[in-house]
Amino acid sequence: MVSVSAVAPPGVGRALPRIRAMLMIGMVCCGALSVAACGGGSGAKDAAHPSPVPLPEPTSNSQAVASQNLGHLWPLTVDNGTIECRAGELAVFVAPDGKSYALNDKAEQSGLASIEPLRANGAGGDKISLGALRSRTLQLCKFTG
Repeated sequence: MVSVSAVAPPGVGRALPRIRAMLMIGMVCCGALSVAACGGGSGAKDAAHPSPVPLPEPTSNSQAVASQNLGHLWPLTVDNGTIECRAGELAVFVAPDGKSYALNDKAEQSGLASIEPLRANGAGGDKISLGALRSRTLQLCKFTG
C-alpha cells in the first residue's frame, strides 16, 4: 500500500481527514433536507381530491372555501367555511356553525376567537400551517373599504 504522503504534496495527507469529514457532513445535511422537503406538506392526503380545486377569482371581501380548495394544505378540522377580510386587515374564518375565528394577530387582538381549536394536526403531529388559508384571506383585503 502506498501512503498519501509518498504521492501527494506536503500537507495534503493531513487535510484528507478534514475533507472526508466535510463531505460526510455535507451528505448528511443534503439527506436531511431531502427528507424534510418530502414531508413538508404535513396535511392528510385527500384521495377524493388529489389536486386542489382552484377557488374562483374573488369579487368581494368574503369567499366560501372548502378543504378541496387547498387539498393537503387544508389546516382545519372542519371541511368548509367562509374567509373574510374585514376592515383593518382582519383575516377571519367563519365556521359552518357561524362562529368567527381569527386567522391573524390583528383579528385576534380585535377580540375574535382564536382559530387554534379548529386546527388540524399533520402527519408528524404538528399543526398544519395556516399560511395558505391566511394568504388567500388577505387577498380579499383589496375589496374592503
